[in-house]
Amino acid sequence: MELFLQGLRVAAVIALLCVSAALATPPGRLPLALRGLKKIMRKDQGLAPDKSTDATVSPRRRFFAFLVALLAVAVAVF
Repeated sequence: MELFLQGLRVAAVIALLCVSAALATPPGRLPLALRGLKKIMRKDQGLAPDKSTDATVSPRRRFFAFLVALLAVAVAVF
């Protein structure tokens, strides 16, 4: 039973971090780790680099992303 609860806790931390990354990412863009993967895949296929516009994220969304990341840390530690 304890192993099951630890697995649920790991899944919850991963889900919270994904939500935090989605909140901190500008609309229409991929999260940073996936942008690097996309760039590598485009290069391997011989395609030109993707020229994305720089969009900003509102301070409110960044704050909520930070709070969700802190919640993920709390779930992971306790």
